[in-house]
Amino acid sequence: MVLNRNAMNNKILRLVTGRERAPEKLGIVFADLNGLKAINDSEGHNAGDCLLKEAAFILKSVFEGCEIYRAGGDEFVVVATNKPKEELEKSVEKLRKDSANPENVSFALGFYFNENGGDIRIAMHEADVLMYEDKKLHYEHR
Repeated sequence: MVLNRNAMNNKILRLVTGRERAPEKLGIVFADLNGLKAINDSEGHNAGDCLLKEAAFILKSVFEGCEIYRAGGDEFVVVATNKPKEELEKSVEKLRKDSANPENVSFALGFYFNENGGDIRIAMHEADVLMYEDKKLHYEHR
């Protein structure tokens, strides 16, 4: 199941206030869906909704066991707690490779990992910055 932005905000609040135990390891992936606006404009919002559902399905299958949130619009956030960095890196690289194929759903990705848990707000900020860099590269190379 992909959770909504409200659930994500509640998760962050629980971690920041200490109501939820901070993870020993924390990985954050920002995944921004490329091309949603073009699909909505050319094929309609039903086609865009189908693309969002497909994107959610892909994220759930690639990041199995992680919490996945739709942060809004075409942006998703994966929160991976206590997973090995190497496992997450492989998942990110698989998604990045699959996104390079124009026949597949395409994501701009930002990945941040802290071996010592750390502040989820900092982790999210860093992953977001990296995702926007990736998005910029995507549109420069089209």
